Order: sequence, then structure tokens, then C-alpha cells
Amino acid sequence: MKKIEKLLEQLRDLMQEEVDKRTEYFDNRSEAWQESEKADEYQELTDNLEEYVTQLEEMMDVLGSYS
Repeated sequence: MKKIEKLLEQLRDLMQEEVDKRTEYFDNRSEAWQESEKADEYQELTDNLEEYVTQLEEMMDVLGSYS
């Protein structure tokens, strides 16, 4: 189980880094871009990644309760 927990932690960290990069990119773009349809799609993917991070953390908590 420890191996799975470690892999989930690594995946969570990588995904969180990507969310952080995407958020910074979004924030540094022009207001016109941020209000565009392309920005909406970009933000939707970022939001989905953020939700996956949360789900991974929940899985890690469940697995940790069995240790």
C-alpha cells in the first residue's frame, strides 16, 4: 500500500504544479483574453485538474486510514 500512496502523492504534486502554472498563465494574460471563449475552455480544464487533485487527496486519506 505504501507504494501506491507514494505514487498518488507524486501524481497529486505533479497535477498541483500544473494547476499552479495554468493559473499563473491565466492571470498574466490580458483581460480581453481572460474574457474569451478560449480562456473559458482553458479555465475549465484547469478547474477539472484542480478537482482531480482534490479527488487524489481524498483517495490518499482513505488509503492512509488503512495503514
